[in-house]
Amino acid sequence: MNRIFYAEKDTTLYEKHENRNTGIDEILQLVKITCGSRHEGQILSKTYNSRVLIDFGTEITAISNAITAGDIPAINNGNIKSASVFLNLHAADANDLLQSYSIKAYPISESWDNGGGYYADTPETKIGSSWLYRSGDDVAGTGVAWNTGSALSGTTSAGTTETKGGGTWMTGSGYEASQSFQNESPDIRMNITDIVGKWTGSTITNNGLVVKRPYADEIDGNVYGNLKFFSRESHTIYVPRLEVCWDDQINEDTLAAITADIYVPYIKNIKSEYRTSEIARFRVGVRPEFPTKSYTTGSWYHTKERFPRSSSYSIYDSVTNDVIIQDETEWGNSTTKISNDGNGSYFNLRMDSFMPERYYKIQLKCVRTDDTQTFDDFYFKVVN
Repeated sequence: MNRIFYAEKDTTLYEKHENRNTGIDEILQLVKITCGSRHEGQILSKTYNSRVLIDFGTEITAISNAITAGDIPAINNGNIKSASVFLNLHAADANDLLQSYSIKAYPISESWDNGGGYYADTPETKIGSSWLYRSGDDVAGTGVAWNTGSALSGTTSAGTTETKGGGTWMTGSGYEASQSFQNESPDIRMNITDIVGKWTGSTITNNGLVVKRPYADEIDGNVYGNLKFFSRESHTIYVPRLEVCWDDQINEDTLAAITADIYVPYIKNIKSEYRTSEIARFRVGVRPEFPTKSYTTGSWYHTKERFPRSSSYSIYDSVTNDVIIQDETEWGNSTTKISNDGNGSYFNLRMDSFMPERYYKIQLKCVRTDDTQTFDDFYFKVVN
């Protein structure tokens, strides 16, 4: 089972523009401008970085409430059915990347204001969070600086030049998440289960995440390229989101798995539209495409067969063909496996995980010992 929760605020902090707020930019940017390079008409004598702040706000409270209500399992409690949480950022553009690099995320240790500025504002907006300040109006002299001593454990980073700032965050075991890339898509899907578990367990206060390059990469002389991600203000399907995943597969089947060489799956009860308030159970049927002739007293097509237990599903945006719920079985997990009971195969979807007024496509993957086939001619729309 997968549930999706969306960011409530995000911004980029630019070390080169230490007072600038970019709280409503459509792009979140991780960029390193090295000493000696040309930037905005200047040859730089120092190295400058950017860092991204993302806060899911009341969505974390919603996750906590769902855990209390039993709608989501406990997060990372050691149980095989416990939930894992992934941070998803979709790349809008990327250039000059190394073949291998890594990105890190930490829980922010102080509150911050999103602000209402764009990177391109002239004059630049100085109200809200920036590299130097976490809130306030720098022009009016009310800016509240980042507290470099506010970390729960370890130390929070100073700037990569003499300038302090760039956010404050917690370090130590369980307070760090990372993702490594090796000649692959720059989209981020980072496991932040430990951090979210500390938020929902009230171990620490939720102030969001700082997403950044490793500190050693920030201060060396290497060029690591420019990563741009869609922000919550981009008004696309690619806004930053948390994906909570857990194994909800149930196998109480009394029916036989499909054995025909050529078979046809179908969804018995699929509707054209679902409201965001619905929790839908999709009943999946499967039958041979060419049934063997036999003499019976009823329709052969009433015979019930099920999908094999290793079968799974994925959900795609039908326009862009981007995956919304990933088939987790590719990583050895079972958060998207199809369940079975006495009435056949099924899986559940919460429609509040999907952006409304869009069409989605279901892909079914039937996994058998001797073959694997996918079928994706199933569509539905989510409406408010």
